[in-house]
Amino acid sequence: MEAPAPPEIKDTDSDDVRWALETANAVWARGDIREALQWIRRAAEAAAEVGADMRAVQLAKSAAELRALQDVPRTMPPPPGTEVHSVQVPPRNTPKQAKERVRHHAVRVAVSLSMEEMGALIAKPMKPGEAPPPGAHEAVLIALDPEADLFVFKV
Repeated sequence: MEAPAPPEIKDTDSDDVRWALETANAVWARGDIREALQWIRRAAEAAAEVGADMRAVQLAKSAAELRALQDVPRTMPPPPGTEVHSVQVPPRNTPKQAKERVRHHAVRVAVSLSMEEMGALIAKPMKPGEAPPPGAHEAVLIALDPEADLFVFKV
C-alpha cells in the first residue's frame, strides 16, 4: 500500500490551487501534518472559487481521508451560529467492516436562489454532461439517510 501523501497537482489546477498544494507537499515532507491538511483545504477552497467544483470536492475529500489516516483531530470548532449535532461515534472499523461501507443516494444538481422565497435554494437535477444554466452553480445533493431515494418522497 502506498504511503499517504497530499494530492498531486493537476495540469488543470489554477495557480492558487497549485500554490496551495505545493505548500501542502512541502510542509508534509517536513512532518507538519496539521499544517499540510490546512493547505489542502485551502487548495479545495481555491478550486471552488474558480468554479472547479469537482476538483474542490476531490481535494476536500483527500484532506478528510488524510486527517483520518493520520488520526488528526479537528483543530477548530465550527463557526458561531452553526447548528451542531451530537452523535455517538462508533468504534474504528475493522478491515471487514470497512468493505461494508454505507452508500448514500447522490444527485448532480444545478443550484440557484429562489425568487419566490427569500433565502431558499432551488436544486434541479442535471443530466450527465449538462452544464448548469446561467446564474446557477453545479453541486452534488447527498441524502444523509442511506435508505432515502431523492426522487421518492413520502407525504
